[in-house]
Amino acid sequence: MENIVFFETIAQPKGFWFLVPVFILLGISVLLVGIIFSMKNTSISIKDNEIIIKSFLYGRKIPIDEVLFDEIKTVNLNESKEYNVAVRTNGIYLPNFLSGWTRLKNGKKALAYLTNREKVLFMPTQNFIVLFSMEKTDEFVSKLNEKRNNQ
Repeated sequence: MENIVFFETIAQPKGFWFLVPVFILLGISVLLVGIIFSMKNTSISIKDNEIIIKSFLYGRKIPIDEVLFDEIKTVNLNESKEYNVAVRTNGIYLPNFLSGWTRLKNGKKALAYLTNREKVLFMPTQNFIVLFSMEKTDEFVSKLNEKRNNQ
């Protein structure tokens, strides 16, 4: 059996700078998982006197009183070019997925949640426009009108 004459571990780095790359990779990983989660789980609902949009980074509660009901409509962004996104000011943009704050070609500020550009809820509020891809726009608007009338 050998006798150990000298033993020491590697010198430890001074400070915490060696952890920066680890935290950067961890942050990127969390962001990517959140984006994938958001693509599958963004939702819109009506509860009490609010419209609740659940999304990873751009969720929002909008009081029903702020919605401009006369201007709500279903749009096809492939045909209605004035409602297309001109500039993404703060959001996530991937092929077939857009979530976040934008400026439309008509210059107005919009909060967009887009996957399918052919059937999009166009819902103006007092401060911005909501664009939300959904299959049942007519049913949503009908329920929203019922809620407004019952207030």
